[in-house]
Amino acid sequence: MRNLPLLIFIKVISSGFYLWADSSYSVQPYPTPPGIVCEVTGMDYDTDGTLYICTRRGDVWAERDGKWNRYAHGLHEPMGLLARQEFVWVTQRPEVTMLADEDRDGIADKYETINNEFAMEANFHQYNYGLVEGKITDSLHGILSCSGLSKPDGSPASAFGFSPIPYRMWSYQITSKGDFRPWSSGLRTANGIRKNLEGELFAADNQGDWVATSMLHHLEEGDFHGHPSALRWDQDFPYSEDPESAPIDLLEKMRKPPAIYFPHGELANSPGSPIWDTTDGKFGPFVGQMFIGDIVHPRIIRVALEKVNGQYQGACFSFYHAEGLKAGICRLSFSPAGELIIGRAGEGNWARGLPDSGLQKITYSGIYPFEIHRIALQEDGFIFHFTQPLGKGDQVSTESFMIQCYHYPYGPRYGYPKTDVQRIIPDAVRVSDDHRSVRVSISHLEKEKIYQFKALELRNKEGQRLRNNIAYYTLNELITD
Repeated sequence: MRNLPLLIFIKVISSGFYLWADSSYSVQPYPTPPGIVCEVTGMDYDTDGTLYICTRRGDVWAERDGKWNRYAHGLHEPMGLLARQEFVWVTQRPEVTMLADEDRDGIADKYETINNEFAMEANFHQYNYGLVEGKITDSLHGILSCSGLSKPDGSPASAFGFSPIPYRMWSYQITSKGDFRPWSSGLRTANGIRKNLEGELFAADNQGDWVATSMLHHLEEGDFHGHPSALRWDQDFPYSEDPESAPIDLLEKMRKPPAIYFPHGELANSPGSPIWDTTDGKFGPFVGQMFIGDIVHPRIIRVALEKVNGQYQGACFSFYHAEGLKAGICRLSFSPAGELIIGRAGEGNWARGLPDSGLQKITYSGIYPFEIHRIALQEDGFIFHFTQPLGKGDQVSTESFMIQCYHYPYGPRYGYPKTDVQRIIPDAVRVSDDHRSVRVSISHLEKEKIYQFKALELRNKEGQRLRNNIAYYTLNELITD
């Protein structure tokens, strides 16, 4: 019989989360290059197992077998990189750059501009996030964040989210020929971009004006994600001269709903770049699911997406928020050994007052955790799937789940609170024959709502509680006959 975790239970009353010190996962330090402030803003493993990181202060470092060397330097605030065999691509503020080590001495001796066809001005918010490969061979994708502060005529902008120069607040594609192509619009400041196992692009935007709470977006060509300032550069938009004067009803009709809402302060404040578990079980039972960290909170979030009517939605959970994990989480990467490497960059202008930077890692011991694995929408409610069988299934009842639903308004304010909060009592709860899932029936499900679940006293066969007992399901589409 599989060994099961020994758990120490700690209840945090203020948030309602259960936090565990357990034998399934542990946080450990990861050595950084000596003598530097290691603000990690990009991170990727090459196919030969070399870890590359870039730092906000302009360096690229390479680590192999525990030894670091400075691969490149003098870059202008790089915010992402992609390592592939003989090349490393980096996003700098003014350009996308290819680095190459042609004499094979471990130091890049070639810095080649791949594209600089986008605009930039002197503003601390003007990051160039990236990079990820596209579905088309040799294409790349990144994101240009907002500017804020001032309009082209010098007058103050209404908020930080502003697009005074072309294609700020857009995601973009660099084609195989090196051309710049705008991809999707309306991203305020989406700190990083990744693709799922199917090659589809995702990014998490940070709360701010027109962004009620932090959220995860699925980026398809031509999408509008919600911030109207970006539409200044859409020639087909009838209000392009002053996009924020457009009727909110029109903007909301154009807007593609986020795949996931991260409740502000509870799960995320400023999420970083997502990553998908491709470890084939080396990191536990979550293969194919997404993990994402947060700059402000020392927390890793887990996301289990599903598609309904062709649109992404699904559940998010607090995965790790225990002693030892530090804040400033900006980038994540899985090592060849299946460790979750954490790049922290809690310094700099966008994270003032947060001194955390450097590297950590989370390792899986091989002992299965007891978790809600995923939540699947049904016509009449949800099915909760668990990583281990429940014990005493006959004692699971409608009182085993505390449920509420709410939504976040769409509008120009800098963040919005939960609105129209309603408590829900399930119509019925039924445990499957194998005790690995629970069907929670709810009448009158509503689109464009977040359903929040708190599992009460659910235990496995050994009597152990869930490591994380709260889940948030973003419901964009209903299942219909």
